[in-house]
Amino acid sequence: MVLIHYKKTELNQFLYECNGNTPNDQVIKDLVEINNMRIILDRLACAMEDLATNGPLKPEDTRGLSEQSLIDAAIETMAPEKKPWAVTPQQLLPGQRLNPDKTSYRTGVIQTEELSQMVIENCNKVKQAISKNLVDLKQCLTTKIVQEQLDLLRGCMMICYPGYHGLPPWEPAREILEGQYDTQATFTEQYDFLDEKNTSLWWAGKELLRGKLLQDFIGKNDKTKIIVRLQKTGGGAPVREPAVDAETQKKMMAFYYKKQQEQKELEAENEDQYLNSQWANPKQLKQQLMGASDQISWKPK
Repeated sequence: MVLIHYKKTELNQFLYECNGNTPNDQVIKDLVEINNMRIILDRLACAMEDLATNGPLKPEDTRGLSEQSLIDAAIETMAPEKKPWAVTPQQLLPGQRLNPDKTSYRTGVIQTEELSQMVIENCNKVKQAISKNLVDLKQCLTTKIVQEQLDLLRGCMMICYPGYHGLPPWEPAREILEGQYDTQATFTEQYDFLDEKNTSLWWAGKELLRGKLLQDFIGKNDKTKIIVRLQKTGGGAPVREPAVDAETQKKMMAFYYKKQQEQKELEAENEDQYLNSQWANPKQLKQQLMGASDQISWKPK
């Protein structure tokens, strides 16, 4: 099996395994799916943790508002279907608890302690299952594994909010599970949400062309490990990885800055200052042989 190490950044990387006779189209399809699912799962897990901790998200008009006068003014111009989500309910339904959100972005109405704990624990499991640390542990990801993690979070959501009842349409966790979340507009270039039809595969500075097999480029040795990049088609070869990591580069810059400052201090000193030193005296050897030194004066005092 060929071990493929996909690496976008230090935070976005994973291992994938396949046979050498696998078509490049299939490799690209699997890598893109795993990459995109890792991004979605990470965002979904964070959204569900927020939901379990501080309740559903308020309407955009009242998010972050803590003063009642500002909240009332925003509610007056709000659509009728949004108003119930803009204020904290006076009476909680059976099994609900109140945990006010310090940022005033969420309603603060949450489920029972048991359900909230269950959601948080499963979210942590999912984060570990797709973590970049799996690369150091030499554990590979597959499309089946990431799909299982999505099903796990979907099941948790159905237990807490059957049929998404009790969640507003703009709740991020609900939007992601319903396929309505705009991932491309949310995530940065660091994570790189990819389009399978518009993505090319690169290794060792060359593109692994579609329509051919993986072994056409890396050889028939299945005990091979390669580091690949996914790049937008037509964008040319991806930027090579820096020779040193960020931490080492910081140390190197600090060292060279220190040496530069020392050099400036040396240049600022008087260039003739060394002439006053004993070792710079051209008559030093003669004086030592004669038993004389600068302390002897031949003139009467």
